[in-house]
Amino acid sequence: MIASLILLLIVSVLGTSLYSYTLTATGFRQNALQGKVQREAERAQERFRAIAVWWSGSGDLLKLTVLNYGKLDLKIVDIYVNGKRATVYQSGRGEEILTSTWKRISFNSPVPISADTSYEIVVVSERGVSIVHSWES
Repeated sequence: MIASLILLLIVSVLGTSLYSYTLTATGFRQNALQGKVQREAERAQERFRAIAVWWSGSGDLLKLTVLNYGKLDLKIVDIYVNGKRATVYQSGRGEEILTSTWKRISFNSPVPISADTSYEIVVVSERGVSIVHSWES
């Protein structure tokens, strides 16, 4: 009788532990999935485009105007010119661009700029959304 009670107690403790572990493990997975779905939903709502590029005609300083026409505010964190990442920014990088507004980002081009040349400018937001803008100097 006592052995049966002890065996029943052991099985109950093991069953409760396994149930608790299962709830915790599936809860972590569910939270991770919800976070991923939330990030993807935010990325889908993020819409922006480069509407203008200014160059003085000399040097490598470019001024890029970005229009946010999406449903969320955004931040531009990286710009690539012909596949090379810009590293020197004068203004605008990481600054919030509110919905339905534009912001100018000034940066030094990582590639030399020359007249009558085509460039591919890739603009990347904080959420990882990127757009491609073709520009001819």
